[in-house]
Amino acid sequence: MSPRAWQGPSRRQQQGCMRVAGAAAVLGCWAAPLLLVGRPPAHRPKSASARAGSGRELPSWRSLEDRLPSARAPEPFSVDAALQSQQPRLDGLVLFRERNGWCPYSERVWLALEIKGLSYSTVLIDNMGSRPSWFGGQTPQIRWPSGGSQGESVDILRRLDREFPESAPLWPNEEVTELVNAFKKITRPSSRAAFLFRGYGGDAVWRSDFEATLGATDELLGKYSDGPFFHGARLSAADCAWAPFLERYAAQLPCLHAGLEPRDRKRWPRLAAWYEAMDREVPAYTSRVKGTSRSI
Repeated sequence: MSPRAWQGPSRRQQQGCMRVAGAAAVLGCWAAPLLLVGRPPAHRPKSASARAGSGRELPSWRSLEDRLPSARAPEPFSVDAALQSQQPRLDGLVLFRERNGWCPYSERVWLALEIKGLSYSTVLIDNMGSRPSWFGGQTPQIRWPSGGSQGESVDILRRLDREFPESAPLWPNEEVTELVNAFKKITRPSSRAAFLFRGYGGDAVWRSDFEATLGATDELLGKYSDGPFFHGARLSAADCAWAPFLERYAAQLPCLHAGLEPRDRKRWPRLAAWYEAMDREVPAYTSRVKGTSRSI
């Protein structure tokens, strides 16, 4: 193969890999042998009856996709306002969110819509470039089917339960309110860098401050012992509120302070279990909402 022959995976291959990665989150180590990302292997199994080392037959690509709820559900219709100057005509529930995936508050609402399994359209807004003249206000922003728009991510999460009572509740009781409010007490977030620095252009936050934050978060996750999520066994608005920031901590903190790993099971076992549960048990998060190396 010449040096120019391998051009990397195609977009279709990349999308396939993302689906399989999400399937691995659902199926665990059973699907791990299939995660061959990048240069194609030198040879393939001679027959479809090739078996894994455990003696079980490897699942087909189709069966893996069928096990992944977010692959079965159609992706929301999406319009990139940076590429379309005319205002789109969209009916029903519409989410206006930051287009690059940098805004954790947009991610909160996006995750909530996916967890509730709602039908919605998306309009991507370029907050750092040229915003369309027909859009005003902040992101995230929801336009409700009944008319009117609303911002403020936590307020949107509350109203989603009122507007769509038949969907999975995010706010089953006021205990969730305490878990959501604890976010501001435990952390000091910024919208771009998960409070890595003290203000714009300031010094990096001390390691001890981060350790105190991670310790308090780990303790909060122990308040309900019947499951790995903030409210125990079930997902809630608290997970939607915390997830975008904890996701960024996991990616950014090791770069800022050597050895500071939020996923460290020995230091913060409940927090590590939460990360694992979000990756393995919430395919809507793993396959659609969770940030990439570019966005976090």
